[in-house]
Amino acid sequence: MAATSSGPVIDPSVPSASPTQTIASASPGPTAASTVQATPSPSSVADGRTAVVPFITTADWDSSAKALDVSAIVPNIIETGGTCTVQLSSGATSRTVTSSGVGASSYTGCEAVTVKGLTAGSWQVRVRYSSAKSVGASAVRTVQVG
Repeated sequence: MAATSSGPVIDPSVPSASPTQTIASASPGPTAASTVQATPSPSSVADGRTAVVPFITTADWDSSAKALDVSAIVPNIIETGGTCTVQLSSGATSRTVTSSGVGASSYTGCEAVTVKGLTAGSWQVRVRYSSAKSVGASAVRTVQVG
């Protein structure tokens, strides 16, 4: 006996967000449906700013330039004037470089930075974003330099 679907299947371990949109199969007969959920809206932090999570889009070692290229976006906000801070660390050594946040069509982009003078080895990269309205930090990404 074939199983039938009575509605969308939703994983209870994934936070629910609204709105949801149900997309059905175009095939005739009984159809399977899946649910596409919108990205959860950012929440606010104690000082009233919106909590955001920057996403590192590039953290690549450029061997010809002997430099680390880093760029990031901040999804779910569109604003200009914030500060993106790239934090690099390897052992006891740390470096910090800042760039400006620039509003795009559906996110805020952090202007790319190029960091030279890093020693060979494993470096941890984190991007923090801060503005009058929003604040947050990315997950740490590890990059091999040299």
